[in-house]
Formats: sequence, C-alpha cells, structure tokens
Amino acid sequence: MNKSLFDLLVSSNIVSYWLEQNVNNQPLLGETLFPTVREIGTKLEWIKGANNQPVALRLSAYDAKAIRRDSKGIDKYDTEMPFFKESKYIDEKMRQQLNILMQTNNQALINQILDKIFIDEIELIKAAHIALERMRMEALTTGTVTLASNGQSYSYDYGLADYQTKTVSKSWSAADADILGDISNYVEEMKAKGVNITRAIINNSVAKNFRSNTAIKNAVYVMANGTVNVTSARAIDYIAAETGVQFLVYDNVYVNEQGTAVKYVPDNTVVFLPEGTLGETHMGVTPEESDLMNSLNASVSVVDDGIAVATHKEFDPVNVETKVTMVALPSFERANEIMIVDTVAGSR
Repeated sequence: MNKSLFDLLVSSNIVSYWLEQNVNNQPLLGETLFPTVREIGTKLEWIKGANNQPVALRLSAYDAKAIRRDSKGIDKYDTEMPFFKESKYIDEKMRQQLNILMQTNNQALINQILDKIFIDEIELIKAAHIALERMRMEALTTGTVTLASNGQSYSYDYGLADYQTKTVSKSWSAADADILGDISNYVEEMKAKGVNITRAIINNSVAKNFRSNTAIKNAVYVMANGTVNVTSARAIDYIAAETGVQFLVYDNVYVNEQGTAVKYVPDNTVVFLPEGTLGETHMGVTPEESDLMNSLNASVSVVDDGIAVATHKEFDPVNVETKVTMVALPSFERANEIMIVDTVAGSR
C-alpha cells in the first residue's frame, strides 16, 4: 500500500534524518563549556559559587564552640527559562512532486524529493542549536544574555564583578603593545583571587594582533632562527609557553533575526577562563512534549536532550506543519572565575 504524505513526514522520521546527518559532527565550543542537562519544567535554579581562594582557619580556645563560617560569595539564582518556538510547512512545489511520485512507486525519485524536504525541515533543529550557542557564548563574552524577538524579551545577568571586565591601557593592535605583560598581569590578578587561568577564547581579530606584534614576532623569529613565517598558530604557541595560557580562536558566526551575520565571540575581545566546564545548558520541558506526546492529532519526538519536534496534519490545504520548540537557558556556576578583556584602549 502506498504511503501518504502524512505517513512519511512524522517527527520520528525528521529526527532520524537529523541524527544521520550529524552523527560525526563535532560539538560547538559552547557545548563543551556548558554541557546539556535535562530539567523537569521551565524553572531554573542554580548556585554561583565563590572563588577558590582558601581562607585560613581561625584560632579558638579549648572547649569553646566552633565559630561558624559563612558561605560568602554564594549566590542562588532562580529564574524562568525562555521558550523558543517556530514552525514551517512543506514547500507546495515539493509537496506536489512527492504526491505524484508516490503514485509511481519509483522509490529512488521519492527518496530524492524526501531528502530535499527533510533538509528543509531540519533547518529548525539547526536554528535551535544556534539559539543555544548564542546564549552560551553571549553569557561567556558579556556576562549577560539578552533575547528579543516576536514581541518577547528576556534579560539575564550573571553578576560579574567589576574586576572581571577590563580594557587594555594600550590597544593590542599597536605593534609595540605589551601583550605578554597584559596577559601575565590578568593571570596574576585572577590567581590572587584563587582562580588558575589556563585558557583564553578570541576570534581572528585578536589573533592578527599576535602575529603583527613586534615583541612576539621577534621572539618567534629568534626561536626559529629566522626560518619561519609568523603565523597565528606559532604566535599562540609562543604565548602559551611564556604565560601558561592557551588561546583558542573561535570564528563561528550565526545569522540573527534581522538577517545579519554575527560572531559568537565579538571582535577585540578576550575571555580568560580556567580548566573544566563553566556551567550547564539546562533544557526544560516544552508544552509540545508535556501535552502532545500521546496525542492522536500530532507526532512528537525529542532530540538532543530537550528539542521537541512536533508534526501536525493539515487537511485544507493538505499539508504537514513541523514545529520545533525548546525551553532552555545556560547556568553559569563559575561566572566568578572568568575575565573579559577589551583589547581596544579607551573603548569602555
């Protein structure tokens, strides 16, 4: 018996196609720093801890009660996670082609059209991952997350202290800027607060400053007896050897609601951070998952720890609506352990 449009375009098939297409994909940077965890509901509670600087034990008289130590610097956050939802229908031309081909039983041609349809359908799942990475990287590079579209707006502040946002005294784009000195100073300042900085995240705008900096360039030449070009990779290796900080260049971009390409890491920005994860990406339960999972009128599947894919039959005109929803927000338990530096003097 020939399958209908409704039989083929169900959420489970769309999710299966998504998983097949992404089986070998490497995780985005934000996913490694803020791994995904599942939540029940839409509320998010998390604790931002104090820095790890130890405080000496206080003296006491014998036979006296112990002095209770306060949990200084411990902040509890309780907030509602934002809700994301968008849908799309099958292109009318492709729908007609598929309907005609299904009458012919030509499976090769049917699969060809289905591939085109599924490629279009999984764009919404891709968009969900972009929204997640956008929030994670905005939290990392600014200490806040601000969302506004479709008449909705959300704002989250992760409570960075004043000392965690810096501006260099001399722009790193200047050939004679003391980049190594600046890095060492930031590392020492954070070490005094109990934080061991080992990594930093930048985009190529900062990496270009490394390879054009006179002191760094001369050092790389001397180490190689003048036989190499000063690439970003060589400059970064030299900086790591001198300061203990490994720089990662992250040049990925996304397209925002206005159709503008935006870098996840802004130009001229450095984020210094310690080893390990910094927080978690919390995925809540959407209305589609909680209310429609067992519905006879919709097909619902959940992928990637909380992205709900729902398909719904439309009879007039005959079509299938695909809806992708999620409830999500990153927590930032180690927000106190990063430093954000603007490498353009006088810009703040």
